[in-house]
Formats: sequence, C-alpha cells, structure tokens
Amino acid sequence: MFVREPERQVPVVASYDVIVCGGGPAGLVAATAAARNGARTLLIERYGFVGGMSTSALVTPISEFRHYGKQHIGGIPFELMAMAAELGGAEITRESGNYPVNDEILKLAAQRLLLDSGVTLLYHSWFSDCVTQDGRVTHVIVQNKAGRVAYEGKVFIDCTGDADLVRAAGFETVKGDVLQPASLWFQLGGVDTDALEYLFGDAVDAMLPVSAVIRDRLTELHEQGVIPIFGGPWINRFFHDGMVSINLLREATDASDPEWFTRTECSLREALHLVIDVLRENFPEFRDCWLAKSGIQTGVRETYHIVGEYTLLKDDIVTPKAFPDTIAKGAHVIDIHAADSTEQNDMVIPRQEYNVPFRCLVPKGSVNLVTAGRCLSADGPGFGSVRVMATCMAMGQGAGTAAALSIAHGFGMTDMDHELLRATLAAQGAVVDHDNTVNPGAPVDVTVYPGVRK
Repeated sequence: MFVREPERQVPVVASYDVIVCGGGPAGLVAATAAARNGARTLLIERYGFVGGMSTSALVTPISEFRHYGKQHIGGIPFELMAMAAELGGAEITRESGNYPVNDEILKLAAQRLLLDSGVTLLYHSWFSDCVTQDGRVTHVIVQNKAGRVAYEGKVFIDCTGDADLVRAAGFETVKGDVLQPASLWFQLGGVDTDALEYLFGDAVDAMLPVSAVIRDRLTELHEQGVIPIFGGPWINRFFHDGMVSINLLREATDASDPEWFTRTECSLREALHLVIDVLRENFPEFRDCWLAKSGIQTGVRETYHIVGEYTLLKDDIVTPKAFPDTIAKGAHVIDIHAADSTEQNDMVIPRQEYNVPFRCLVPKGSVNLVTAGRCLSADGPGFGSVRVMATCMAMGQGAGTAAALSIAHGFGMTDMDHELLRATLAAQGAVVDHDNTVNPGAPVDVTVYPGVRK
C-alpha cells in the first residue's frame, strides 16, 4: 500500500560550492579541508554538535594515529586532536596512536575548527533527499524546523556513514548479510580507578588492555543467562579520578532499518542498567559507581557500502600497495566483531601502515559526488581495519580537498588529478607518501590474534 504526498515546491535557500552531509569524524574534517582550500562550504548535521561516533556515541579512544613508532595520520585530523588536548580533552602522547578523548571538549574543539576555517554549519537538519540532473547531484533537500528546504551545490560529500546521499542519488550500494554489531558506550563515576590502574595503559601490539578477571566473571554470568552478549569489556580512564568510559554492550542490528534499530536502542538501554547493577554486585572497584552518561545513540560500525571505483581488499591491508591516488593511510588491526557471541573473529595486525586510494571514496561513475568515512568501498576484512575514526578523518581530508580542487579546476571525481590532489594534501600536513615506506608486492609480517579488541 502506498499514499501519495501532495506535490509541492521546495524552496532553495542558499547555494554553495561544496555541501557535506554528516558531521562525524570524516565529515567535519572534509568540510574543514574544503573550506581551507577555497570552497564555500556547508556542513549539514542532524544533531546540535559535530563529532559523530566520538561525541554522540562516546567512542574513545580515537584509533589510530601512530603504528609501531611511526605517525601515519597527520594534517587536519591531528590538528583537531592537538586542539582538544590543549583544552584538556585529549591525550595525544600515547605511542600506540590510540588517543582518548573527552566528548564534550571534542565537540567544542571541532566546532571551533570548522568555524575558524570558514565553514557554514547547519545543525538540527536531517538529510532527506537530493535532486539529480544528467548524472550530477544539483541539490540536497533537508528536513528541519523550517520544513523541507533545498541547498544547491557544485560538489557533494556523503559523510552520513550509511551512504544516504549516494543511495538517494541512485548509485549502487551493498550491504553484507551479517553486519558487525552495534555498541552502547557509557561513562561511570564513583569508580575505584586506582584499583583499575592496570587497565589504563597504552595498547600493546595493537591490543588495548582487558581485565581477565572481569571478563571471565561476566562470561560466567552470560552463560548463566544473567546478562546478554557483551564485548571486551574495554575500560578507559575518563580524564578524572573516579571516572571511566566503558565499551561493553553490543547487539546484532541493522542501523539502516529504523524499526530494528529502535528495538536495539531500547534493548541496550535496558541492558545498560542491568550491567551496571552487575558491576556493582560483582566487582569491588564498581561498588559505588553511578551512571554519568550514555551515548545519545548506540554506536554503529557498519551498514551500507558504496560500490566504488576501487574496492579496498584484505590483501591491500596485509600487503600495502603504492596506489597513485593514495589520500590516507590506515594501520588498525583487521577487527570484525562477532554479532552472535562475546568473541572477536581472528584478527590480523598489520606490521606497517597501508594506503587508502581516493577511488575507494568515489561511487562508480560519479561526477560530483564523493564519500568519506565508513561507507567507503571495501570488502569485509578491509573494512574491518579501515573503519576506525582516525582513518575516517584522514579520508575526510582527502575528500574535502578533492572537492575543492574539483571546484577550482573543473575535475570530476572519476578524472581527478591524483598527483595534484596528493601534492595539495602533503602540503597541508597529510601523510600520503605511497612509495617511500612500502615495498610494493612484498608480503608484510602480520600477527593473527584470536582475542578481543574494541
């Protein structure tokens, strides 16, 4: 059954060079990069702040800027972390490059970054649809308190995470049969952080510390039917004595299915309070704990992927390629969370950073639409590594810079001048060298670890 909406005209309220949909880690950096490279830029965000999973879902630490003693992500992403650290809201001295962040301070640092760069922000606005003509996107339509309004643009960047704009524009997307589960993060006060000090160290061989005592007891309780499936738990000190941030709750879902995801949100919030009671009753470190905050939304790892001009593969992770269109680097462990158990699938730890080509961000055949973030074109294992926030930020700088170059020189997304793009990124601090640290075609020493990870 269908209903027919009355036909209506949607007012075009403004025109921009570049329009970015979604202000998560990728989107806020993409908008900053586009504006700094001379493009009049609009960033559309559904919440009243930016930061995406790092702020709305409380995900911390942001992984990862360094790998085995070498920094592989710089530029605007690292600048943002330095700004947050200056405000007391990030720890950027960890050798592993996994940087804990305070979500409230990161909101402020990111907002300042955007406004100081000349980006126009549009908060409390939900991407609704787009208008296309001759294979090009011409307008995006958003829904907000003003009703349905349209914005005209020349180049568009989809940083929604779920490829919303790509799908609305009619480009092909795919979605796996089994998606990685979602997690509801939370922060606790009143915790004996001195007793948990052993958990707050840096990652070793890409593995963040996990308490075997706490995990074993939670596993027993899960097997007894007391608590649902969980992950980790990964427990991070949250900048103040007595405060921790915890990644524990997980549930299989599809965040692109509103009814299913609603059930997931309800289920995980019930489980949250159950788990806090369990922590109080079973572990002296948590006897006096209280709930300080939970994520505004459950953290999403995976939904739709674009079908791109290139698909990042597992082999590209373990055997880095010297792509001529490298616009970002990654080094995170191939980390695929099980949707039906407390375990991770076997994880592969790259022994050196790998390269992410611009073509992974370009929907096949796109003229003026590019993506950045977790909806990129990648196979399952490739996505299991590249999905993390620091790498998404680096992709954002690549996409935003490409959008500005498209405006300045008339490039389409499929005929981008990759040499100019990389040179521009390098001049602005991004790490995009593609041939001086890798040996093309040579296998990389990797470690397979059947353990737990965030």
